Amino acid sequence: MFYRLFRGRLTFRIYFVFAIILIILLSRYLLPELKIYPIAPVTEYHSTVHPRTHLHLSKLITVVFRQFEEFENDVADSVQSFVSAFPNMPILLVCDRKPYPPFPFSATNDTLRNVKVVSLEFKLDASAADLNPLSYIHTEFVLFVPDSIRVSRRALQEMTEFATTLSKHAVGLAVGSSRLICLQVKWSYVDWTLQYTKDSSGKICDSVHGQHALLTKTAFINNLPRPFNMPFPESLYLQTSVKNIKVHLLDGKFNAGRSVLKSPGAKQRLSRRIRDYRMVLYKQLGIKTVIREDGRIQWFGCKRETQRCYPSVQGVPSYILDGRNTPPCCRRNMRRTAGHVLRALLQAGARCWLETTSLLGAVVQGDILPWAEYVEIGIHASDVSRVTWLQRGGADADGFVWERATKGHYYRVAYSATNRVYVLVLPFTARNGTMWPADWVLAHQKEFPERHLHPLAQINFAGRQAPAPNDARTFLDLKLGAGAVERCDRNGPKLLYP
Repeated sequence: MFYRLFRGRLTFRIYFVFAIILIILLSRYLLPELKIYPIAPVTEYHSTVHPRTHLHLSKLITVVFRQFEEFENDVADSVQSFVSAFPNMPILLVCDRKPYPPFPFSATNDTLRNVKVVSLEFKLDASAADLNPLSYIHTEFVLFVPDSIRVSRRALQEMTEFATTLSKHAVGLAVGSSRLICLQVKWSYVDWTLQYTKDSSGKICDSVHGQHALLTKTAFINNLPRPFNMPFPESLYLQTSVKNIKVHLLDGKFNAGRSVLKSPGAKQRLSRRIRDYRMVLYKQLGIKTVIREDGRIQWFGCKRETQRCYPSVQGVPSYILDGRNTPPCCRRNMRRTAGHVLRALLQAGARCWLETTSLLGAVVQGDILPWAEYVEIGIHASDVSRVTWLQRGGADADGFVWERATKGHYYRVAYSATNRVYVLVLPFTARNGTMWPADWVLAHQKEFPERHLHPLAQINFAGRQAPAPNDARTFLDLKLGAGAVERCDRNGPKLLYP
C-alpha cells in the first residue's frame, strides 16, 4: 500500500503528510495527557531559589550605614553605589548627631529620594519614632554595611537567597581584601566577664571581626534592646549572641571603595573613639573583664585610683541581690590586699590565720569565695602590738590604708584611700583553751577551741600559701554549722545571706 502511495502524484503525497501532522497536533491539543518522549528522556532542573527572592531586592532590603567617622569617610560614594544599582532601595545613615561636615549630597535630589539621615541626638521637639531608626525600616531584611563599600548585584542576590533559607541566622560577607575572623562569644552575667574565642569552623559565628556586610532579618533586630549602640557592630553582636542568633559567613565579597582613615593621626583618633565607646558600653552592661581571642585579659573595672564597683554594704551586698558574684576586679584587688596584709603580719612575727569565709574559700577552691565581700584574717590579740601599722594606722608606703574600726576592737586594711575594698584583721583572745572574739561581733564569728591553732597548717589561698587552722573542715563546721563546705557548694552566698 505504501509503495502505491509513494508512486502516486506529488500533490497527493504532500496532502497526505500534512494530514498526518494535523492529526498529531489535534491529538496533543485534545488529549494533553498524551506525551511523546524522545529516545533519550530530558532531565528537568527545578530552581532552589526561594520564591520571595524573585521579588525585586529593593522591596526586600533596607541598607543601613552605621560604621563611619564624621571627620573622614567615603559615605557619599558608597551611597551612590547602592543608588546606581538599586534606585528604589531604602538607605539609612544612622549617626549619633547631625553630621558635620555634612555629607556632600542633597537629600532633596530626586535620585536620592530614598536616602534618609537619622540622627540619634536628643531633641526636645522630636518624637520617640524620630529617634528610633527602626521606625524607618519596613522591609523584611536589613543590610548593615561599613563605610567605603561598593555593592555587587550578584553578591547581594546570593546573600538574600541564602538568608531566606535560614531561620535563626544572619549572613555575612567580606568587604574588599578584609580577612574576617569568626568568633564565639561567652557572656557571663554572674561573673561580669566577656570572653571571645576563635571558631574552628570559621563559618558559623557569634561575632565577626573585620570589614564586612551583614544581612539579617528585621524581626531579629526588632527583638534587640539597643541594636544601633556603638561601638558597631561589636555592640550588635553582643546582643545577638545572647539571643543565640548566629552569623553564617559566605564566600565571596563586596568591593571596597576609597581608602580612608589611613594616616597615623586618623588611626589614633579612631582608636580613641572606639576605646571610649567600649568603656561606655562595658559600663552599661557591667562588664569588668574581657578575655580576648588571643588570651589577653583586659580589665574595665575599678583600680587603685577609683572607687570599688559596689556601694557600701547594708546587710546584703548589692551584687548578690542582682544575682551576681563579686566583680572580678574587686576580687583581684582583695587578693592584692590580702597578700600585703599577710606578709606584714608574718614579717612582724604575729600569729595569724585565715578566718571563716576566707578559710572556706581556700578549702572549696583555693581562692577568695566568688561572692566574698572581704577577706578575714584572725590574729592573736596579744600580737597586735607587734604590727606597727595596726598601732599607727594610716597609708603605708604601698598605698594600703590601715585603720581601726570605730565600733569594736578590730581592724580594716583598704586597698587605697579611694578604693575601699578591704581585709578584716580580727583579734582573738585566748582564755582557758578557747579563742574569744576581742570586743567585736560579726554574725558568723564564734569562739573556738585553741587547739585548732596548735600547730597552724598551711593552705593554698589566692596564689600563695597562707596559715590556717589545722583541721579546716571541723573548724568551719564550728563557725558555720555542720557540713559548711558541702552547703557552700550547694547554696553559694545563701550560706551567709539567706
